[in-house]
Amino acid sequence: MTTMDPAVRRYLADLVPCARDVLGPELVGAYAAGSVALDAYRPGRSDVDVALVCRGTLSRRTSQALVDRLRHETLPCPARGLELVTYSREVAASGTPEPGFEVELNTGARMSSRVTFTPADRPAADGHFWYGLDRSILHQRGLPLAAASR
Repeated sequence: MTTMDPAVRRYLADLVPCARDVLGPELVGAYAAGSVALDAYRPGRSDVDVALVCRGTLSRRTSQALVDRLRHETLPCPARGLELVTYSREVAASGTPEPGFEVELNTGARMSSRVTFTPADRPAADGHFWYGLDRSILHQRGLPLAAASR
C-alpha cells in the first residue's frame, strides 16, 4: 500500500470534489500516477500526477472550467506542481501510444504553467511517447482516488 505524504493526501482529497463539481456525471474516475502511485514521492522535489477519466470527449468550455478550478492559483498544490491529464474512457482503455488527451494542465508554484487543450497543440519537441507510458503505469499501478457511482 502506498504511504502518501499528508499534504498531498489533503490536496488530492480537495482536488477530486473540485473535478467532480465541474465534470459531474462525466467523471468516471480519478487516479494518482507518477511518483505518488509508485510510492516514490519526495516532498519539495516531486510533482503530483493525476489522471481524470471521463465518459466521453469534453467541450472546450468544460475543459476551460476544469483548468480554472484546478490551477494552482485556485487550488494550491503543496508539491512542486500538478501535472493533470484528462482522457475519455475510450482513449484510456485504448492501449495506443497516441496522446489522445482532452486537456492537459501543468501548474504549480515551482513549475512552468501550461495548458494544452488538444494533442496537436502540444510541442512536438516535448515528445508524445509519454502518454502511452503514463497510461501503462496508470493501468498497472494507478492509485484510485475516485470512481463513478453505478
